[in-house]
Amino acid sequence: MTYEKNYIGKGKRNEKIDSIVKFTFRLKDLEAFAYEFEDEMYVSVETAQMKSPDKFGRTHNAWVAVLTKDEKTE
Repeated sequence: MTYEKNYIGKGKRNEKIDSIVKFTFRLKDLEAFAYEFEDEMYVSVETAQMKSPDKFGRTHNAWVAVLTKDEKTE
């Protein structure tokens, strides 16, 4: 089994406070990965810093990791 990364957005590090990264997501992208736990809906998101900023100055990627089965060819 492996995890498939489903990219849902990018974020930008705050210029004044280095420890803050702001992300903006489309709600329909998050709804596709929502799951229920104890009668509440959740979305788990993972983030990582990009090697270099993109042309819009965004510095981080965000994705939802989904466990998938590896297909083995014989």
